[in-house]
Amino acid sequence: MAAFVLMSFSASGAEIEGPASFSAGKIPGIKSSGPSYTILSPVRSDGFLRIYNVRSPYGDFSVTSDAMMEMRIREIAAVAELDRLTESNEFNKALGEAGLAPVKFAGELIVNPVEAIGNTLTGLGNQMSQFSSGLNNAGKSRDQAFGGLGSDQKRRELAAKLGVDPYTDYEPLQARLQKLSQAAATGGLIVSGAMMAIPGAVGIVVSNAGTSGRVKDSLRDRTAAQLMDMNREKMLAMGLDRVTADALLQNRNYSPLDMTSMVSSLEMVPVAGRDDFLRRAVAVKRRDAAVFNRRYTEMVADYHLKTKSIVSFVSAAEFPFNQTGNGTVVGIWPVDALSWTGGTSRAMSNAANAIRTNRLGRPELRISGQATARAKDGLRELGFTVAENTRR
Repeated sequence: MAAFVLMSFSASGAEIEGPASFSAGKIPGIKSSGPSYTILSPVRSDGFLRIYNVRSPYGDFSVTSDAMMEMRIREIAAVAELDRLTESNEFNKALGEAGLAPVKFAGELIVNPVEAIGNTLTGLGNQMSQFSSGLNNAGKSRDQAFGGLGSDQKRRELAAKLGVDPYTDYEPLQARLQKLSQAAATGGLIVSGAMMAIPGAVGIVVSNAGTSGRVKDSLRDRTAAQLMDMNREKMLAMGLDRVTADALLQNRNYSPLDMTSMVSSLEMVPVAGRDDFLRRAVAVKRRDAAVFNRRYTEMVADYHLKTKSIVSFVSAAEFPFNQTGNGTVVGIWPVDALSWTGGTSRAMSNAANAIRTNRLGRPELRISGQATARAKDGLRELGFTVAENTRR
C-alpha cells in the first residue's frame, strides 16, 4: 500500500499523507544504540508521536514518544550500572561489612535483618510526617504505608543518584532497585557510601529548569504518600475540588514523579484554567498520554519562565492551549513528528474551528519536534503559525 493517498485533500486543502517513518540513527536527541539496547529501524509514527521498537538483553519492548524513549534509555543505563555495581569488589566488601550476603539479581536476595531501623531514616520530624501521610493515604500511594522498613527511602535515594524515577514502570529497573534497597535498609548499607560510586549518573528526567531541582529533592526525601499530600494541597490551591484531586492522584498511569513535576510546573504558571486542565488530565487511560500531559506542563512552565506571557489555560477540541497577553492562543506540545494524516488534519481543523468560534486568539503551534512540509502547509492554511524544535 502506498505511504500516502494521492490527490486526497484535507479540510484545509493540504494533501493528505501517511505518518512519517524514520531511520533510527537520524532522530535528533535519540541515540539509536548503546551497550544494552538497539532501536530497530524504521521507527514509525502515528502522525504526532514516534513509536519505537527496542531490542535489549533485559527484554524487547515498544515505547511511544521521544520523551518516553529518552526515559527508557536512561533506565536501561541504570540497570547496567546496577548490575556492574553488584559485581564489584568494593560493593561486595561493603555488603560483607554490613552483614549481608552478596546480592545476585538473577537469584534470591539473602539478607541478615537488624532489629532497629531508626538509623536508616532521616530526621524525627520527617519520620512523623511519613507516618501521618502513610495513614492518610493508606492503600492509595505507591510506597508501603509505613515506609517498607526503610527500603522505600533507600530506593528513592538510590534512584536520585541514578537520575531515574524511583516509581518506574520499567520492570528490570524496578526489580533491581527493590532488591538493592532492601539490602540497604535491612543491613544498614549506606546509600551515600558504597552506592555513591555508581558512575554515569544523570539528572532526573524533568525537562523544565525551574522545577527540576525541587522535584528531584522531593522524590528523594518524601514518601509517595507525602507527595500525594503535597500535590493535593497544591491542586486545591489551584481551584480543583478534593474529589477530582484524589481521583487524579490515584490514576496509576501517572507515577508520583509525573504528578509532582506536573503540579510543580503548573504552580510556576499562576493563571486561570489550571483546574480545568487537571480535570481533563483525570481521564487519561494510557501511560504515554500521562507522560504527554506531564511534558506539556513542563514545556508551558519553561515558555512562561522565558516570556511571562501566558494569561490562562484553555482547551480547543479537547487539545490543551494557552492564551497569551499579546492576543495569541498557543499550543505548546511535546509532539515528535507531525504529519498531515487524515487524523491530524481533522484534529487540527476541529481545534482551529473551536479557537475561531470561541475567539480565543490568533492560533500558534509550538512543538518539541518537527513537522513535515505538508503539515506546515495545512496548519498555515488553518491560520496557525508554526514553530519547531522548541525544546532544543
